[in-house]
Amino acid sequence: MFTIEPLVVAYGPHREKSRFTYMHNAGVAIDVPYVAWLIRKPGFAALIDVGCSADDYNHHIRPVDRELVHVGQVFADVVDVKPIESHLRERGMKASDIDVTVLTHLDWDHCMTMEPFGDSEIFVQRAEWDNTPSHEMFATSFAPAEHYQRIEDMGLTKLDGDHQIAEGFDLILTPGHTQGGQSAIVKTSEGTYVIAGMCVLKENFYPSEEESEHFKVIPPGGHTDLFEAYDQMVRIKEIGGDNVLPLHMSEAFDMGRIGTLPE
Repeated sequence: MFTIEPLVVAYGPHREKSRFTYMHNAGVAIDVPYVAWLIRKPGFAALIDVGCSADDYNHHIRPVDRELVHVGQVFADVVDVKPIESHLRERGMKASDIDVTVLTHLDWDHCMTMEPFGDSEIFVQRAEWDNTPSHEMFATSFAPAEHYQRIEDMGLTKLDGDHQIAEGFDLILTPGHTQGGQSAIVKTSEGTYVIAGMCVLKENFYPSEEESEHFKVIPPGGHTDLFEAYDQMVRIKEIGGDNVLPLHMSEAFDMGRIGTLPE
């Protein structure tokens, strides 16, 4: 059994909610957490995504002379919450204690803080790696090419589909938001959870009663294949039930640890 903890490292203020909930919530502004998910059991620790920082954003993503314009929205600058290494220190850990780093997909806000974890085993789907950036429409979703080269130089493991990291900790290929996104199935003492490798919110998986008349789930606003994203989200929900953890869920700001670590 593993534990799951969301480590909120930064957030994007006042993001357009419909960017996450396709054709829903136009004109609604939300603060979006950038999260690294810490997965642990005795003798083993992993991160699912590593997030980003305000410094990463300002030096590598934001244009030097203006705010970023990303798919039609002027982005307010990223705000730091707590560095990932500070989160680890609070738990008696250091970066070298991370055995595995999983990148769900390669949007900049999920993979910018990789340098401290270069000695871990790094997993990404080959379909994701080979199709980044996926299209000129999404050019501002991605980091500069040299950042991905640095990740590759760390010793990247490229997967071709589903993969078991350890008993009770599996990766599954879940494309649609991006061409090679992956999600993690994690067994805890509180049940089986799925960390969904798409830029979505809780509402995407658990629509309101009115929305549910037409949608089992709400697909992400950004996608490489709308119907594939929808079908993969239905699949994730069938596995996780009420225990799906979307990457940008606002609940991560205040969420505690899922599961119990042995004494």
